[in-house]
Amino acid sequence: MQDHDLDALFGTLLAPFGRAVLAVSGGSDSVALMVLVSQWLASAKPPGLAVDVATVDHGLRAGSAREAAWVAERAKALGFQHATLVWGGVKPGSALQAKAREARYALLVAHARSVKPADGAPTAVVTAHTADDQAETLIMRLGRGSGLDGLAGMAPSRPLLPDASVQLVRPLLGLSKALLAATLTERGGTWLDDPSNERLDFERVRLRAASDHLSALGLSNDKIALAAARLTRSREALERVTDARLEALVQSHGGVYASLDRPAWEGEPEDIRVRLLARLLGAFGGQAKPAQLSQIEAVVAALARGRPTVQTLGGCIVSQGHTKLRLYREPAHHTLSELALLPGEEVVWDWRFRVKYDASEGDHAASEAVVVRPLGLAAYATLRGGLALKDRPPARAAAGLPSLWSGGQLLAVPNLAGAKPSDDRFHAVFLGLKRESR
Repeated sequence: MQDHDLDALFGTLLAPFGRAVLAVSGGSDSVALMVLVSQWLASAKPPGLAVDVATVDHGLRAGSAREAAWVAERAKALGFQHATLVWGGVKPGSALQAKAREARYALLVAHARSVKPADGAPTAVVTAHTADDQAETLIMRLGRGSGLDGLAGMAPSRPLLPDASVQLVRPLLGLSKALLAATLTERGGTWLDDPSNERLDFERVRLRAASDHLSALGLSNDKIALAAARLTRSREALERVTDARLEALVQSHGGVYASLDRPAWEGEPEDIRVRLLARLLGAFGGQAKPAQLSQIEAVVAALARGRPTVQTLGGCIVSQGHTKLRLYREPAHHTLSELALLPGEEVVWDWRFRVKYDASEGDHAASEAVVVRPLGLAAYATLRGGLALKDRPPARAAAGLPSLWSGGQLLAVPNLAGAKPSDDRFHAVFLGLKRESR
């Protein structure tokens, strides 16, 4: 590949980042990624971008540590720092690939967060997903009855954390595995073959084994990847409409709860209502397990019957009255946690709020950590009477808000307007109605 081809692959996608972590397993795709990025860095010299390599050792077979060491040697030969990230503990007996994937991304995100770029720019976790992976993903999702979003395949870039400080970047989605292997071979490069690629109990392996039969039916990987690209274009159009309708119809009340007029909601096409609800659940559901498309469709259908109703979904309560539709965090949900917050620190709490504790150096009263936790119904009951009527949210919406405590003393509820006590050292900024990540 020529230098201008490499800049087209990496330049635009990696421009927003201060650091890029290349996820390299040792297979042909990921080793090619590492080699191509090395060549691009030598030619383009992107300012302010630090690049290093990480290998996840899942510990699922003998020799995995040796393979990680093999990658480390090649990374260092190319001038990259390398880290091996180990998935320890007892391994699951079922759904192994899915749980290994979850563990892999958790390790990569933790590694990405371990060193923050000096300029505050986000960090990219860069993977070597190819056009073949894109085609396999589309077929698997088709087999599960996915809608447009699933069939649009993998996005070139998406957030891995709600504040977008770590993002997943896939620059090779337009290239085939065969091209990457040929590129490595031309450069005299080698790679490791993963024995798990022969295990027919894994869905992707079965798909690869059937690729010749699919191609004979006209379902070649390049055609499937083309379909995914066209579906992505359609998805983007619908997402822009959803963005506009969110802005026009929804009041987010500083992250306390979302509300919209029922007539306006009912006037939208069904697919837009599904997308609006999905976006609201993503914004207000925090760290709860995301709702499935079929569940969202079922709630939209229940709301369409027109009767007042209360539904729980995706860590949220959806309440339909005679004139209003409201949605807010389920206050008793088990994922609502407590976090310690030191003076001068900033944390993301429940993936909904960025909570900050401002304290000047001379403020001796603010020298110890406070606790961020959900307000709860009992504490809200003591505050409710002091709020103006216009500032009183639904009790369960208020109960799920971040509050700051020292011992048993409530210090502040930053997002509850008019609440006493209050303390201007504490801030909680709602992360907003961002698009769902995939």
